[in-house]
Amino acid sequence: MATTLDDDASPLSPPDVADEDDILGPSLLDVMQNLNLSSLKATFYTRSCFVATFPAGDADGPKQIQDFFARTLEKMHCDASGLVLMLEGALCVLIESTADQFTNLCLALRDFQYLRNVKIVATCDDNSSRLIQSLYFKKLSISKPADAAENDAPQASATMFFNLVTLARRLGTQPPANIKKALGAPSNSDQVLFPSMELVQLVANCDELMTLVEYLEIYNEPITVELESERVWPIHPLISY
Repeated sequence: MATTLDDDASPLSPPDVADEDDILGPSLLDVMQNLNLSSLKATFYTRSCFVATFPAGDADGPKQIQDFFARTLEKMHCDASGLVLMLEGALCVLIESTADQFTNLCLALRDFQYLRNVKIVATCDDNSSRLIQSLYFKKLSISKPADAAENDAPQASATMFFNLVTLARRLGTQPPANIKKALGAPSNSDQVLFPSMELVQLVANCDELMTLVEYLEIYNEPITVELESERVWPIHPLISY
């Protein structure tokens, strides 16, 4: 392959290709931070909640779930925080991470066939800080009549998410040793905030909530936008001169 030389007989270097940051320039947040006009941090956290079911009566179930989270988060280099609550055949998770990390976790959940009926209960983006600083696992044996009927499952799931956020905020103000102690022997006020097995199973089997596949189709697939104007452009003149 021939090499083009300049007048000094030195090979011409290929033209520099501008990367995306050079083309777009700094963001408004970057400019404000450089001028000390903003104290906002560049990293924000997504607070997410999902539920699932797994074979009831499997004594090895909680260990499989805990191993999955430990292995997956280590592979992702993700220091996620939150609560992983394992009931009899039901799983309820409140997790704090970046938005991209949660999407990657959902991809791993899709391939983790041990869990079934995975439903995304809620996601809350752009949180400047965590409620709790580590990821805690807790095996629960809370069984009580369903808190809601099947047609009230969406509202019940919202209440469940609010209760988990309240619980995480309350626990997050304590040292790690006290958090483990509180989870090991929860107080009456904390027990009220824990979801029951019946509630988690009800939410996991609710068809109105977003499935794992639906979530990934929205947040992991490329976005295609078709504007109405593209169908009629260019507009032909109505009057000929």
